Amino acid sequence: MGGASPQAIADVMLQITHIADSLGYTHGLKPSQWTALRFFAGANNSQRTVSAFADFHATTRGAASQMVEVLVGKELLVRVPVPEDRRVTQLHPTPKALELLRHDPLNDFAGVIADLPADDQYRLAETLTSLLRGLLEKRQSV
Repeated sequence: MGGASPQAIADVMLQITHIADSLGYTHGLKPSQWTALRFFAGANNSQRTVSAFADFHATTRGAASQMVEVLVGKELLVRVPVPEDRRVTQLHPTPKALELLRHDPLNDFAGVIADLPADDQYRLAETLTSLLRGLLEKRQSV
């Protein structure tokens, strides 16, 4: 891909994203629900809120709340009131969710990356981080 145009690179990245996303339709979940489970399983207690997830997922509070409702209904998240502040409710993954995450379809994608030489992984991580920052800056300026 040495002389590939920025458009061609963006097209390849979009195709990779679509393929990776399609892997997420498994175990009765959608890709965005997997994202939510990963977020709540990995977040510290203060970040286990609908608002924090909405910020992370770049969505509205309402959309994040609807997704949380689905995951609570599937018994994958539970609400835990914060004793110090009755207005705050944290969301914790259930044992069922943690078991499901052992079969996370993102592991397949990560496995392909893990097969790359270490130097390529490092450069890829740096490049993708720069791209993400640039996209986030563009989104904030709109």
